[in-house]
Amino acid sequence: MQLWSPPHDRPHLFEWWRPLLLASQQARRRRVPWPIHLDEFSLAGRVVRDGRPDVWIYEHHANRGSLCIDATGTTYRFIPTPMAKGVGQFRPCDIRSAVWRAGLPEVVEPVRYREPPAGAEAEAWQSGTPRPHDDVELREASGGATATSHRVRRGHLTVIDGGG
Repeated sequence: MQLWSPPHDRPHLFEWWRPLLLASQQARRRRVPWPIHLDEFSLAGRVVRDGRPDVWIYEHHANRGSLCIDATGTTYRFIPTPMAKGVGQFRPCDIRSAVWRAGLPEVVEPVRYREPPAGAEAEAWQSGTPRPHDDVELREASGGATATSHRVRRGHLTVIDGGG
């Protein structure tokens, strides 16, 4: 294992932050109540492992808790091995466990996820099919103008094609 640290004399690359972005997305999909806000973390470095994926380490500003993530967004926990040849091992763990181990419940305000409606409403909610009251939501967002644009609903985000 080798530790790589980001250079202090040049800007960070997006690629260095992609693992944290993927973990944040995964936490949202799994409805973890403590969100991963990218701007609340600093990049501590990357552990280069022979024959296994590199593990990026991000530290939270408030409590110095660490999230360990590979390039695919898989989260890890570090297990020290004091009597072994190396200093420790990274073992995969689920995103909820990684967030908990990083101490985010102590420093991040939890969020509540709106549950999708039941039955036929749930199918429309997931597919993006317009529902009778959807245009009301769009009119409110556009200051009262009639919504004639195409919409796509993806979970918590509604994308409005305003190309007119």
